[in-house]
Amino acid sequence: MPTADQIIQQIRQDPKIPAPSQAVFKVLELTQDRECDIERVAAVISRDGGLTAQLLRQANSALYGFDSPTSSIPDACMRLGLKRVRSAVINQHVVSGLGKARPPGFDANRYWQAAFATSVAAQDLCKELATASTDDAGTAGLLCDIGVGLMAFGVPGLYGAVLSQASRPPSPDLAATERRLLGVTHAEVGAAVLTDWGLDDQVIEAIRLHHKDPLELAEAESGKFSRIIAAAVALSGIALDGTDMDAMSVLFGHVDALTSDADGLVSRLLDQLVAHIQGTAQSYAVELGSVDQMQANFDELIRDLPDVGKNMFYQPLPKDMFAS
Repeated sequence: MPTADQIIQQIRQDPKIPAPSQAVFKVLELTQDRECDIERVAAVISRDGGLTAQLLRQANSALYGFDSPTSSIPDACMRLGLKRVRSAVINQHVVSGLGKARPPGFDANRYWQAAFATSVAAQDLCKELATASTDDAGTAGLLCDIGVGLMAFGVPGLYGAVLSQASRPPSPDLAATERRLLGVTHAEVGAAVLTDWGLDDQVIEAIRLHHKDPLELAEAESGKFSRIIAAAVALSGIALDGTDMDAMSVLFGHVDALTSDADGLVSRLLDQLVAHIQGTAQSYAVELGSVDQMQANFDELIRDLPDVGKNMFYQPLPKDMFAS
């Protein structure tokens, strides 16, 4: 059995999801400077057919509410702004890469439902709690489980055993199964590869920590952004697997550390979350399959909200611990 470092190195050297293209790397390099010339960014994107199509889908998406469509990449970049352009470019690369192969045991519909549920929930949480990080949150949410795809595609012989066990009811803790069988988790693999790709530090850190429970995040002295992403992951898990007290306690352990009105915040998120998830997936041309069960699980969570506080077994933590 290879070591954790050997598994990560193998995936880094020969991932089935290729490293970003020269165009993607150039856009990431340019957009690190908030004062960069958006015309230069548009010129790079215009030379790549996949990026061009994605930017135009984003700019013309109903999610952003523009009055008229555009077919101009410079105009699309102006509409979206540098942060959204940066997010759209790296997200398009990952969506495209993951869509090219489906190893045995890899449930693509479930993967994308989880990814878009986490991405949308993270953005919606940031809109209320950390507005400046909203676009980074969307990227971090979408990429949280990229390590699953990297290991499923990059070391299929080893990861097949993990996928096999994870598919058996009751569903085991995926990260715990990875740790037990391989000695490394998808969160660690994802963070390592995304570091090579030059993503923002706070995005990488949040991905590395996204399966930590509320007390573990406190011990890791993580910031507000990592806490928001972890809460979004917990909410995504409820969307796919339904409510139970463990899942509810993890969700509200995170959210209660961020706001004095955890029930109210979660209620507002759930109001339009499924429709928002569907709209975001459409903007990336990803087929999610039926989301009826997701909606039913959210409806159950809404019904359970009045009882959450008295049943929590994670102690509320000081909010200044998670200051940005």
